[in-house]
Amino acid sequence: MIFVESAFRHGYSEEDFREVLEAGGVSKRSQRGLDGVYEVLGRNYAGEYLHIVYRREVTRTVVFHIRRMTDKEKRRFRYK
Repeated sequence: MIFVESAFRHGYSEEDFREVLEAGGVSKRSQRGLDGVYEVLGRNYAGEYLHIVYRREVTRTVVFHIRRMTDKEKRRFRYK
């Protein structure tokens, strides 16, 4: 797994990504229809609601975006 510099722009870390996955974040294909791009909505262990975007490639996964969820995303996550 690769984390590009833009993934950390909002102050979150690789650990936050792992926590969201361990806590059962909701993963689905990109809302924008990009091939191989997925979004994860979930909470880290500190209770923060996070939105993560990553790309699956043949030999690796590239995480390029981690930020707080918008209110609309929180509603979508809560009523999954």
